[in-house]
Amino acid sequence: MTSKDDLYIILEVGRTASVNDIKRAFRRLARRYHPDINPGDHHAEERFKRITEAYDILGDPMKRKFYDVNGFYTDGVLDPKEGDESGWFRFQGFNFSSSGHSDFADILGQVFARRPERRDPERGSDLEYAVPISFEESIRGTGASLNILRKHSCGVCNGVGQDPGSRENTCLACNGTGKATRSKGHLRFAVTCADCGGSGRLITPCDACGGEGRVSGAEALNVQLPKGVATGSRIRVPGKGDAGRFGGPSGDLYVLVSVGPHHLFKRIGDNIHCTVPISVTEAALGTKVEVPTIDGPATVRVPPGTQTGQRFRMRDKGAPSLLNPGMRGDQYVEVKIVVPRVADERSKEILRELAKLNPEDPRKDLW
Repeated sequence: MTSKDDLYIILEVGRTASVNDIKRAFRRLARRYHPDINPGDHHAEERFKRITEAYDILGDPMKRKFYDVNGFYTDGVLDPKEGDESGWFRFQGFNFSSSGHSDFADILGQVFARRPERRDPERGSDLEYAVPISFEESIRGTGASLNILRKHSCGVCNGVGQDPGSRENTCLACNGTGKATRSKGHLRFAVTCADCGGSGRLITPCDACGGEGRVSGAEALNVQLPKGVATGSRIRVPGKGDAGRFGGPSGDLYVLVSVGPHHLFKRIGDNIHCTVPISVTEAALGTKVEVPTIDGPATVRVPPGTQTGQRFRMRDKGAPSLLNPGMRGDQYVEVKIVVPRVADERSKEILRELAKLNPEDPRKDLW
């Protein structure tokens, strides 16, 4: 892995996270950014790849140790190389605990000792914010006023983490290389400098942010939700996630939309469905009925002999399309025949006469 991004930041865990913490973080993020859940979202696809790569390393104890020491991991680096005594190797069977008293144990203890963080610029984390809106707002678009808690760039040090007015000095322990050499006999180890964390330089941390380059605070935002948003839509607001560490770029804010139900309409994709009742006479003789649409009342022609459950399509009367701006879905009107309750004898006679004039067995196709 050659990415400069901190794997712990990618998985949103601390450097002391347990194996179970790392597994839980990976599962949570994988569900959020999986390509099947975010079709067509290239940013989510790229984030999913980075999460998977980070877990592949931090989820393996030996790979994680190598990464913690060197700040990177490359496939094959842990494979033993024949005749190479100075290369990396697997340490099964050795005692690296602080109770060990041999010089060899002391050297390996220095190799695996916790090192200071590198201060390379790091991109800030993406944030998510759920916004509930009504069905009508999803159709016509709406503005959402948000008050989010995010990490801002430190105003005292301008996000670099260094105390204003202080000077940056070359690390004397490693002469600015960021690496220190430890050896014992034929074994030589190039390890990250413990004094500077591998950066090769020393700074005085900013008191306001503790040297991280950012501070937490609330921020009010107005986000415009476009026409046609639906439940599950993710609206990206660039640069409004957490500020980056040590002067790195900010992450993005994703607004997750949740649309409330409507008493008449049901949306499926960009199409809108509704059910309209009609009388027996209207279904038998045919008629024109007025139906509701998101644009207001419209007329649908019901042909003679219409049956319950029959659907009629109204072109371009559906929801605005997010994938195809300027286009709209269709509206489907399903009719439901309402049978009247007959109480008087005259009506019953008329219905009996109707049955004689139009003999029909609606159950003839059951057998």
